[in-house]
Amino acid sequence: MTKPRRHIAGQVALLTRRCSERRYFLRPDSYINDVAAFEVGKAATDHGQEIYGAMAMSNHVHFAVGDTTGERSKFMQSSMSGIARARNCDLERTGHFWESGSYGDTVLLDRDAIERKLLYIWLNPVQAGLVERAEDWPGFMILPRHWGKTIRIEKPGKFYGRANPDVVEFIPQPPPGYEDMSIEEVKAHFEELLQIAEDEIADLRREYGETYQGAEAVKKIKPFDSPKTLKPFRRMNPRFATRNAELMASAIATYRAFCDRYQTLRQRWIAGKKNVTFPCGTVWLRRCAPIKCQSPAEDEPGLFAVK
Repeated sequence: MTKPRRHIAGQVALLTRRCSERRYFLRPDSYINDVAAFEVGKAATDHGQEIYGAMAMSNHVHFAVGDTTGERSKFMQSSMSGIARARNCDLERTGHFWESGSYGDTVLLDRDAIERKLLYIWLNPVQAGLVERAEDWPGFMILPRHWGKTIRIEKPGKFYGRANPDVVEFIPQPPPGYEDMSIEEVKAHFEELLQIAEDEIADLRREYGETYQGAEAVKKIKPFDSPKTLKPFRRMNPRFATRNAELMASAIATYRAFCDRYQTLRQRWIAGKKNVTFPCGTVWLRRCAPIKCQSPAEDEPGLFAVK
């Protein structure tokens, strides 16, 4: 049995989803860019997610979110299904859009992990040799410059009917952990880190005589194509990210205790003992049944003041 997810309001998470067969279904163009922004903004608003960073590559997406409700699985379900249905219609195809299995979900346990994973998200097209600067990427993205500014997306014309809102608005925010700085100072801090990393990658590529593909070449890629390289061995997505060994050990121990307690109580609940209180962070059963859950402990690893 797959181990249960554990989502708690106040966590910051790196979320990842890949296209089926690594195909370039998300190859940037004006339509898919609008669809991605529309669906992500709508789902974030509906399910209480703060968007800190995003990057829609040609065959996968990355998000860094602040989960204010413990419902980021609903955010992913809603946004990913919306993108898949709209893009499948646009490409006149049917079938699986996303890779089999579930999405990647890594809880970022401290400020250092948040910082590193945000840079990882933004540097995806740069590391891949597609563009020299993250801002040159022609696809949907959320960068530091977007923090505190309203993103307004009108309903894409194709596929969408009257059941969808005419306009979606959302405001990306800087991540928690920088409350001692103004939003402009936080922006400047991350923009400097990003530029330093971009410069380092550019220096290394020049040293090896490597060039960048460029945004215009990216937009000419065929959506039904896929990388010619062998598919890398699929590793397990880490549940937590931190370089603090003590914090990592605490998070792992807490999760293991959650799993043990959850499985025990789930068996009792199935047997008819409906008055049990499930451990904090229970996701699926909480969504599907009227169960009670504990509140998070004061020393719960990786909880931030996410509003």
